[in-house]
Amino acid sequence: DRNPHRTRKQLFTERGEGQKVILHPSPDDRVEAAYVVDTIANMVARGQAKPGDFAVMYRTNAQSRLLEEAFLHASLPYKLVGAQRFYGRREIKDIIAYLRLVHNPDDEFSLSRILGVPPRGIGDKTYQLLRQQAQRQKLSTGRLLLEFAAGKLPQLKEVFPGRTGTSLSNFSLLLSSWHSQAPGLPPLSLMDRIIEDINYHGYINDGTDEGLERWENVMELRRLASEFTETGLEMFLERVALVSDQDTVDTNANVPTLLTLHAAKGLEFPVVFIVGLDDGTLPHQRAIEDDEELMEERRLFYVGITRAQDRLFLVYPQHRSSYGYAEPVEPSRFLRDITQEFLHEEGVVRNTVGKKSTFRPDRWDSSTSTRTQRVIQQQYSPGMRVIHPVWGEGMVLNSRLQDDDEIVDIYFEQMGLKRVAASLAKLTVKDK
Repeated sequence: DRNPHRTRKQLFTERGEGQKVILHPSPDDRVEAAYVVDTIANMVARGQAKPGDFAVMYRTNAQSRLLEEAFLHASLPYKLVGAQRFYGRREIKDIIAYLRLVHNPDDEFSLSRILGVPPRGIGDKTYQLLRQQAQRQKLSTGRLLLEFAAGKLPQLKEVFPGRTGTSLSNFSLLLSSWHSQAPGLPPLSLMDRIIEDINYHGYINDGTDEGLERWENVMELRRLASEFTETGLEMFLERVALVSDQDTVDTNANVPTLLTLHAAKGLEFPVVFIVGLDDGTLPHQRAIEDDEELMEERRLFYVGITRAQDRLFLVYPQHRSSYGYAEPVEPSRFLRDITQEFLHEEGVVRNTVGKKSTFRPDRWDSSTSTRTQRVIQQQYSPGMRVIHPVWGEGMVLNSRLQDDDEIVDIYFEQMGLKRVAASLAKLTVKDK
């Protein structure tokens, strides 16, 4: 009814009142993602719902990164509808391949991916000929290009005459420049330099909705890179490799679903989370100054709300991580449209503005600094009830052997989801 020119409808239900909508504020968007995973694990452990009953919805595809990482850190599978996993998206693979090549010029796979991205007149035939030349020189193709940039292989100009030779020369000079500057640049600065030098924005963002969405994904990757200013490029690439190495989940699997609000049209789920409910995200920043666009954003929010059959969680961050710092954001104006009597607002939590976030969803239990025993075989299995001396009773969700220890993911009724090392945690199996 907030949108003008709308035909009024009288809606009704035959199912009764149901439960109130949960309105949950989180300190920032990283904690927001952890809250979603923690709540899902809690409800599944208590038998209140099955994993496949849950859907997590958001305004833009770029928002899936933190959610995917939160599920990954909890070792809980999930599936996406209408999109690839964040690190499997074309634009993310492109930028990561550039960074990997700069870090390691011997990375043949990364070079083969980006040599023609954006198009620069270097095709497969040229690449194969370039590899042949590299083999003759007993070099990797990337090292050959660095030698070419240094003027040590003038004969290559005869092998690659005309425009092809010029394109190879220009690219080799860029690669040489990035490679020499990389040790002194933080990952974000290096990424920005590459994006600018190859005009990747002009290549990926063609002005269409898809182009804008792809560019938002690149901006999300920049946001991650900003967290590695002090640790450097190698640690950033190791982090990306860790979180991007995931098995594909069958679309029919009984696991939580991640999807955008646009992709949710026509679907229904017993339990729905809508996350990122801050002004600038929903409604999107581009729509705030346009009345027509703002009405469309409100309709999109309404679509998400009406996808929930039994339970609805509306989640918003009080701060949004921005290049290493937490910036305060306002709750979505659309939340004010919901009558207070239908809401159950959970406690407001505060965070210090302007300081780097110290929250890490993958933090290990470190209550003691020495291992009490060496674990050589798995002792815990999913569904097993265990007791921790501090956190009390919990249910094992997942377990695996790693580095002579057993890593156990446990949902504790009082503390939520925890990941512990079995040799440290002093767990006791509860008798059935």
